[in-house]
Amino acid sequence: MRSSARRLLNPYAASVLPTWSERLVAAAAGLGMFLAALDISVNVAMPAIARGLEVDPQSVQWVIIAFIATRAGLVMGAGSFADQFGLRRVFIFGAVCYLAAVFAIALSPNLETVVGFRVLQGLGTGSFFAVSPALAARVFPMDRSGLAMGFATASQALGMMAGTLGAGALVNLLGWEAVFMGRVPFALAALLLAVKFMSVPSLTRRGGAADQDSDSHPFDALGAATLMGALVCLVIGLRLGRSEGWTYSVVLTLLFLSPILVWGFWNSERRARWPVLPEQLLRNRGFMVSCSSMFLAHFGVFVVWFAFPFFIDIGLAKGAGTLGLMLATMAFFYTGLSWIGGWVCDRMEMGTVGVTGLAVLTGGLFFVSLCDQETSLLRVALGMAVVGSGLGLFQSAAYALMMRSVPRERMGTGSAALSLAQASGTVFSIAVLGGVLAFSQDHHLAKLASEGLGERALETRSFVLAFQDVFRIGASVAALGGVVFVLARIPKLSLSRRLSRG
Repeated sequence: MRSSARRLLNPYAASVLPTWSERLVAAAAGLGMFLAALDISVNVAMPAIARGLEVDPQSVQWVIIAFIATRAGLVMGAGSFADQFGLRRVFIFGAVCYLAAVFAIALSPNLETVVGFRVLQGLGTGSFFAVSPALAARVFPMDRSGLAMGFATASQALGMMAGTLGAGALVNLLGWEAVFMGRVPFALAALLLAVKFMSVPSLTRRGGAADQDSDSHPFDALGAATLMGALVCLVIGLRLGRSEGWTYSVVLTLLFLSPILVWGFWNSERRARWPVLPEQLLRNRGFMVSCSSMFLAHFGVFVVWFAFPFFIDIGLAKGAGTLGLMLATMAFFYTGLSWIGGWVCDRMEMGTVGVTGLAVLTGGLFFVSLCDQETSLLRVALGMAVVGSGLGLFQSAAYALMMRSVPRERMGTGSAALSLAQASGTVFSIAVLGGVLAFSQDHHLAKLASEGLGERALETRSFVLAFQDVFRIGASVAALGGVVFVLARIPKLSLSRRLSRG
């Protein structure tokens, strides 16, 4: 009997080697995570985009804001739709949107056009994040779910490493447009693999045994729309609040609308026959632990992306090449430890792996917080390697816990919830810790003013002290995520027995 048929009959059976077609489905899922993570290259290309489109640094930030808001707002609706009508449809939709968007962005003549197509790219990326981990979970047998999630998170880390290393070279050689055009072959490959090999019933319709008449249930469009509206208002409101001031009328309006839309979303969910976010998932310990710890981990670790580049520039007086090398070091260990973490999750408690990962991440962030102007690059690189190792271990464990906790027919929803938690953590990190960084620098400037330092030395010293403050706060938040993940310490033996009885 073919392995795919055997797995459909008993998804919790012992390991069955995937067929070649299933491996190509896994490759498509990996490409989805890889493409989604490549967007880190846009951060590297931002100065070149601003120069090329002849806009100021504040205006060009909308290239990132529009993308993050769309991705965060769409992902839960995409995950629910995929669970109801098939993972394949959502993956192909995402691949088409992504392919069209990156091609169009590279040809765009002005900022407005770029921002418009970044919204389309956000639709594609949100779809990838919603279904790629679920696709990997369907291909691998249940007792190898840790390895499946290690594969998914390693693909994401590999995309981050490729984006970090490749963006600078592409911009210098071919211009900022190459950062987008260079993704076309990968997006096309993901689309072709999906069209050709994702035709098995488990990917074209819901994979669960219960509620097989769910196709007759109307899609919860009201729930998806109100949730997306709430998140878009929140993301844009927080961004404008930092740049325009918290008393700006548009900011107040957006931040006022966000909780109202959340209330509307919650009410619509209680009436929907196939809700975007089922209430029973909120009572699922594995679901809540995965999402909460993911939010806290990315709240803490995102200081690497908005504070660390300025430490390299201001504190160490090094250029973009050094920054790329440091971030690539982190991404390299992130990739490797994701694979290892997934493999280990299949052999011991996921809670132990997750807590260990968050402990390593906490230690890495604290180690980097000890760096100053005199720190060697080797020591900084060591700290980034520890951060990447901890993040890799944790993320593979968080995804594995989610995939083993949610019902099989809700794997897309579980993947989407983790993506939303990750995006929310980064947004709040920028809003809260970004504000703390500015406040802390002003505080240290005032304290150092009486020491007779020159203007340049004063600026450098005050920033380094503020950088150390926010990295210590980031380490504390990551440690809190570890405390949350302690709740997930479920012995593998008892889990296996429950699955076998199911």
